[in-house]
Amino acid sequence: MNTEPAATILAASGEVPSTSTWESGSTASLARENPSTADVTKSMSGNDEAPTRTLKMASGKVVTFRESAIPDPPAVSYAKSVEDLLLVWDDNSPQWRGVSPLKINDIPIPIVYWPTVYKYWKATQWKGVKKILVRAMSHTTIEDFWARFSTPDKHGQLQRMKYTRILEALAKERKAENAQLADLARMELTAEQLTYRKGSQRYLMTKDSMIVAYYRKFKGFDSGGSDDEDDE
Repeated sequence: MNTEPAATILAASGEVPSTSTWESGSTASLARENPSTADVTKSMSGNDEAPTRTLKMASGKVVTFRESAIPDPPAVSYAKSVEDLLLVWDDNSPQWRGVSPLKINDIPIPIVYWPTVYKYWKATQWKGVKKILVRAMSHTTIEDFWARFSTPDKHGQLQRMKYTRILEALAKERKAENAQLADLARMELTAEQLTYRKGSQRYLMTKDSMIVAYYRKFKGFDSGGSDDEDDE
């Protein structure tokens, strides 16, 4: 069973390698890691002013689309059932059923690709599925997931935690990890390095999330998936 803190095993914020982590049987990974940016290419055709992008999915399907073909992020909720989330999560998983609330050119787009699709266009509208839950699901198995997120009831029987409680637990773990990593960054880097530009001025980073995002990039790690890197 995976005993690492959730934040330690979390995937990047919608951009992680395209190699599959799925296995057969009950220990199948909850989600293949999100496609890398190499899976999406941009092209211009002749005098066409509208650029197109091509998304290559694990199933082999290729979707070429313009910004006008991308709907707003679907307002979906899986608060009552993580299993329902898995059914639309990844086209390279045993749970995939070939349906998704997001379609581009009538092709269902698994949730694992949503951050990749929306980060180029309509990025400010991108809220999507809770990213903390996304990261937690990326490097674990179904058994491990529920072992981590089940608590005993008054009879000592393990009961699965509700969706909101899972998010709260993951957020708490992530905050603790960010604090530790930010302290490490402050010890290793100079104050000048831990600044950011806003307009013509430079300011000292104070938020752990921003410091961690910079530190990860500085070290060549993944971005850690922070949603609030620009909140300073």
